[in-house]
Amino acid sequence: MHRNFSHSMPRGFTLIEAIMVIVITGIIGTMVAVFIRAPVEGYIDTVARAELTDAGDTALRRIARDVQSALPNSLRTTAGGSTACFEFLPTVGGGRYRVAQSSAATGDILNFAAADNAFDVLASTNLPPPGGYGVQHHVVIYNLGISGANAYNVADRNRAAIAAASTAATITLSAANQFPFQSPGKRFHVIPDFSVVYSCAGGTLIRSTQAIAAAPLAACPVAGTVLVGNVNCAASSFTYVQAAAQRNGLLTMTLVLTQPGARGAETIQLYQEVHVDNGS
Repeated sequence: MHRNFSHSMPRGFTLIEAIMVIVITGIIGTMVAVFIRAPVEGYIDTVARAELTDAGDTALRRIARDVQSALPNSLRTTAGGSTACFEFLPTVGGGRYRVAQSSAATGDILNFAAADNAFDVLASTNLPPPGGYGVQHHVVIYNLGISGANAYNVADRNRAAIAAASTAATITLSAANQFPFQSPGKRFHVIPDFSVVYSCAGGTLIRSTQAIAAAPLAACPVAGTVLVGNVNCAASSFTYVQAAAQRNGLLTMTLVLTQPGARGAETIQLYQEVHVDNGS
């Protein structure tokens, strides 16, 4: 007796079937990419804008904090009036000077009628510790930022170098000086031996220091500590308007940042105003 056995052989994909699968997969992948691409690019651009905004806002806040400690009436622009930078004299501390002796006829008053080399401090804030003074510190009284009372010009005599022997209770000057005007609030300020400049150059916002000079800067500095990059300096600006009453000024800052994004360049513009207390 003969028996016939039928053997079933396993079959794979044919070439046509494989091609059809690849084509269909490609079509589905293309459709998915079309729908996903826009949200992904939108997310990337949102992250880029957020990073730009955070960097720019941090830089403007740093400037605002610095400016609020500026010597009254010391903000100024370049000789040509450029809006790409501004300069000011920073303060490290201050206080009130003695104008009358105590009931016991003691105390060293500050004499405005003649050259004086020392005076008592009645109240102070953030003055250097004993031994912390030196030629790098100056005392300024009633800076008006005008001829005859301009702390940038040492010839105006409202700025004088402090001697290293000074303490928190007594300010001693390196040389006797006759200050030209009394402060209405009997206040004095202590400044370091340099000015601070914020400027926009080469696509960066920078902070630099300069030796104190009577004349305004001829041009904006191009080197210094970088606060933020990707800055459109042509569209950014610093504008300072000083109140006629010499009491308050207004610094307006416009910062434009540009950075490549998934769908082209991402650009943001930040604007901030800083009220500058010029009370002396």
